Amino acid sequence: MPQDTLFRAVFGNFALEGKGDPAVRHDYYRLLRSLDPHLIGRAEVRGTGASAEHLLAMEVALTPPDRPHLRPQGILGGPAVADLRTAVFIRPDAFRLVRRNDPRPPGSPWGCPPTTVDLRLAAFPAATRELVFTVAHHHYASPPARKLEGQELTKAADRRDSADRTPVYPNGRPREALTVLDANSYPEPGTPGDTPPPNPKLIADRSHIAHRFVLGDDGSLVPDTYSDRILRTAGMEDIARHLALTTGRTDVLAPADGYPDQGGPCRIDRAYATSGLLTAVEDFRVVETTGLSDHPLLLISLSQQRLAEVLTP
Repeated sequence: MPQDTLFRAVFGNFALEGKGDPAVRHDYYRLLRSLDPHLIGRAEVRGTGASAEHLLAMEVALTPPDRPHLRPQGILGGPAVADLRTAVFIRPDAFRLVRRNDPRPPGSPWGCPPTTVDLRLAAFPAATRELVFTVAHHHYASPPARKLEGQELTKAADRRDSADRTPVYPNGRPREALTVLDANSYPEPGTPGDTPPPNPKLIADRSHIAHRFVLGDDGSLVPDTYSDRILRTAGMEDIARHLALTTGRTDVLAPADGYPDQGGPCRIDRAYATSGLLTAVEDFRVVETTGLSDHPLLLISLSQQRLAEVLTP
């Protein structure tokens, strides 16, 4: 491993590979490389180009020019109705792929199927516990679909390791998990400094109201926060929310710009971590991508030593 004491995980929603503009694609990948990430989660990869050649091109684009041996291993999720895929990229000096475990419940109307991988630390042989890394992209138009998707994502926090049994967990301790996603829905409001959900009366795009709100018992329009609430109920904390509440930082809550006719800025891109993994978080940054994407990048920095301790039985 480098002398650097951090692992860096990056999540981004780079819509449709720059929408065909090679200059935008080049600059976006250059920005990603500059962050020197060990793990990358992509919320949108164009499905029609998701061939072996396309995957190789993405791996090469993410490889530091002066360090070809650090070419990340790319893994594509399953195809979606909207012809998009999620993807994971794993740098070999940091993590070793053990297996993939994409949640694919029968009949689930996934907006874009998640990609889930089980990882071990490459340079810490004693750290035999596995880290579950999931990249998801919720359905953009259906609160009921997102509710099902959010419920399925809780399985990442419920995966047990039968080789790591304790008196408290006789069936095996749950694995540590990091889930990053374009939630296409809102975080539960009330965190100081967070962007509140928009007022539906001020949203000009009427179909967007149906996409992001549900009817309350009294007939009022209620913002869809189900995925956020259920993931946190399952023990996976919104990293930005956690840092804002424990340190007072509000920069970690920077939202995506959104569209004016759809209510403007909203924090739909989020990262969730289980309790052990959360103790390894050293920093969290929202990286501006103006001119490159309508979504910022999320940069999560993790202490190598602390993560190794968490993943050592």
